[in-house]
Amino acid sequence: MARPLRRDDYTVGWVCALPVELAAAQELLDEEHPDLEHDPADNDENLYALGSIGGHNVAIVCLPAGRIGTNPAASVATQMRATFKKMRFGLMVGIGGGVPSEEADVRLGDVVVSQPHGTFAGVVQYDAGKATPSGFERTGALNSPPQILLAAVARVRANETRGRSKLSEHMEKLGGVGKFQRSKAGPDVLFEANYDHEGGQTCAKCSGDRHEAREPRDSEEEVATHYGTIASGNQVIKDAAVRDRLSAELGGVLCFEMEAAGLMNSFPCLVVRGICDYADSHKNKRWQAYAAGTAAAYVKEVLSVIPPAEVAKSRTAEETMRDASVKPTYCIPFLKNRHFVGRHNELAELRQRLLVDQDCQKMSIVGLGGMGKTQVALQFAYAVKEEQPDWSIFWVAAVSMESFEQACAGIAAALGIPQAADREEDAKELVKQWLSSGQARRWLLVVDNTDDPDVLFGSGQSPGIVDYLPESEGGMILYTTRTLEVAVSLTRGDVLELGAMDWQDATDFLSKSLVRKELLYDKAMVHKLLDELTRLPLAIAQAAAYLNKNRMSISKYLQLLRSTELDLVCVMSREFRDDTRYKSSKNAVATTWVVSFGQIRKHDTVAADLLGFISCVEWKAIPRSLLPSAESEARMEEAIGMLCGYSFLARRDSDGRESRDESGDTNVPDGDEEWYDVHRLVHLATRIWLEEYGDLAEATGDAVRHVAEVFPSDDYANRRLWRAYLPHALRLLGAERSHAHEEKSKLCLWVGRCLDVDGRIPESVAWLEECCRLRRMSEKSNGDLLFAQHELAIAYRADGQVQKAVQLLEAVVKARETLAADHPDRLASQHELAGAYRADGQVQKAVKLLEAVVKAEETLAADHPDRLASQHALALAYDADGQTQEAADLLERVVEIKTRVLRADHPSLLVSFEALGAMRAELAADSDTASSSLSRTSPTAADSARSIV
Repeated sequence: MARPLRRDDYTVGWVCALPVELAAAQELLDEEHPDLEHDPADNDENLYALGSIGGHNVAIVCLPAGRIGTNPAASVATQMRATFKKMRFGLMVGIGGGVPSEEADVRLGDVVVSQPHGTFAGVVQYDAGKATPSGFERTGALNSPPQILLAAVARVRANETRGRSKLSEHMEKLGGVGKFQRSKAGPDVLFEANYDHEGGQTCAKCSGDRHEAREPRDSEEEVATHYGTIASGNQVIKDAAVRDRLSAELGGVLCFEMEAAGLMNSFPCLVVRGICDYADSHKNKRWQAYAAGTAAAYVKEVLSVIPPAEVAKSRTAEETMRDASVKPTYCIPFLKNRHFVGRHNELAELRQRLLVDQDCQKMSIVGLGGMGKTQVALQFAYAVKEEQPDWSIFWVAAVSMESFEQACAGIAAALGIPQAADREEDAKELVKQWLSSGQARRWLLVVDNTDDPDVLFGSGQSPGIVDYLPESEGGMILYTTRTLEVAVSLTRGDVLELGAMDWQDATDFLSKSLVRKELLYDKAMVHKLLDELTRLPLAIAQAAAYLNKNRMSISKYLQLLRSTELDLVCVMSREFRDDTRYKSSKNAVATTWVVSFGQIRKHDTVAADLLGFISCVEWKAIPRSLLPSAESEARMEEAIGMLCGYSFLARRDSDGRESRDESGDTNVPDGDEEWYDVHRLVHLATRIWLEEYGDLAEATGDAVRHVAEVFPSDDYANRRLWRAYLPHALRLLGAERSHAHEEKSKLCLWVGRCLDVDGRIPESVAWLEECCRLRRMSEKSNGDLLFAQHELAIAYRADGQVQKAVQLLEAVVKARETLAADHPDRLASQHELAGAYRADGQVQKAVKLLEAVVKAEETLAADHPDRLASQHALALAYDADGQTQEAADLLERVVEIKTRVLRADHPSLLVSFEALGAMRAELAADSDTASSSLSRTSPTAADSARSIV
């Protein structure tokens, strides 16, 4: 019993692009073999049909459905080579579009075989090259078929001449399958080159008068074989004029197809094509099966004349390609980073896109500075070096044109470019030409730090780095950049966005970086540290270096981070050594973004001003409406887009916008409001940058002025808005660098009032006291100070400091006696003083004062909020004075009016309802219960909140 075949027993690879081509190949096998057992170690995604022809064990593979072209063909062949390591050569077999000419009477069903001719080695890639002022300049060169196959072709041609060809016998075998019969293909018609198809799936509508007259062949079944150049490219040719023009430019080709150029330099092979159309507008699929059959039959003829013993003695395809390829060159400025951890998904995506699918030749890694873009690119470069040993790998820094030129000079020298030693030659241009040529074979170029648009794209008449970057079918470019705008400009949608490390990767990275591993035992403390550092790789590396150097505990380091801003600046500005980064790079978190800040200031002053403003407010939950506006909405969008593009600013998703505070309110001023977060460490770094340039005080003053201008009143209707603004206003008010005293006092006032309404009374008192302090320093009118003192007294009363409230309000009321008796400010102060009197137990004074206020306000409309508030307060005073019936009667009128003009859930209406209910209960009980005594002796919380009664 014969032993089962193994992978190493297969010596011939057969590649086809279409299922009909695969079917033809399988039909012509002398023997079909069972599938091999799957090897879990394989990364091969191909499926193989196995068998033998003429004593040769053959592995046949078809390109994935819908994936045609040079890149998929190269990928399939490369995987085949890796799986069948003893394979000697390949055969690319299938259909093609014929190019009839005076020199070659190519007809449907004929066979075209790649054979060196003129300046080409059998196949030419017609769409590889570059556009120049003088026209399209083709570049690159493809390998010739291996000698053993060219020798076999010569033997087949000799047999044809002697009439000993067995092609017809092989076709007869195929004829047993109806689809491959000649009769199924229909007539062979060649239309004039300048006559276009009239429409439809067939040429039934096309004029018979426009046929090209050709000498009939001896037999309809006769198949001619043509030898010469095959044109390969990534587009279907369906235009006779284009077909003939390209053929003339290339010195005469026999057919067009779409896969061979991807194989010739990655798999030693012969290309055989059966002609199924004439690469014109009359192209259809009727001849595809028959043409696939004639090509397969010819290949069987070729294999039949090659002795298996000769194949066994020949070199493997892997050895042939290794010797044929240029020795790879490596120009990588860093050693492999042994501390690198994680980023598995990102590396897998790069590998899938660039190496497996090959659906793009350029990709960008974009992310915040310090996020690890260079390290991911470095890890990928070394992965390519290991997985693709025939690839060259180059690395250039795009920080400046000087750094790029220096890198190109090193690459030119490493490649041994003859002109590299000549100082008159431009190394950038030499490297571009070399890598764009066929000599370079396969390569990966990493262009790191493409952050400056002027350096990258040029400015004025000066060219940029992109003008010196090579283009080649065999090359791939990976960019790293901090800005999404640059990434999209370079690679369109082929962008990999790099975010913070996940928790496990961040923990592993910290573990690898720390000397004292025992620091990791306290997992809760490690989690707090990584959260504080926002899992930013550079920040983790800096923290580890600091901990190692100072032999400090994580808890102590966290104390420094969370103490004063001065301590935080000191810790985060500490430089440390890192051999995986450029020597000129700023390794400290606080300084790593300085270059980006400078670029923003240079290119977009609105974005720079926005960044300055944002650095002065809280770093998270910033409403769009709080931001300073630009001259137009479009300009504002551009500025925000730039900050988002640098990853300095991030738009919150819908989940973030719907986060609720403790009271259940949604912190969203408007349902359509956008919210932003700035990276916490960027927030700090921006402040350090502004401080170094002497701009922080100015930025803080501008921010105070702006927020004071847009901060809403404490009206209940604005509650959602001022709740969103409060954290930012409080941070600004806590800044020591602002000298905008007038605006600061205004902001203190509104913040204090809103805090009072929100029940945060001690904070309200503190900021209203600050407002009064600032206004006493001001040279403006006394009215502003009186207004602030009025508000402070209200806060004192709410805080239980009733005596202070009474004293302050008596002074305010006395000062406002110069105003008219019905002046709103005078009445408001009297109203509040009455409330303070009642809270202080001076009920008679409260009643007398409120009766005067209510009488003075009779000139107002019955539903005026001030009039209703005073009547409500008077009713409470009556009740406290024992005049419960009078109180209830007055409050009933108030409730009746409020019911008409307010929503059912309005706090003012609810407060009056509650008070009226208590009074009715008191009257019903006709006794002084403990519950009613509360309303006689002290104000309710609602009574103290003047804005809602």
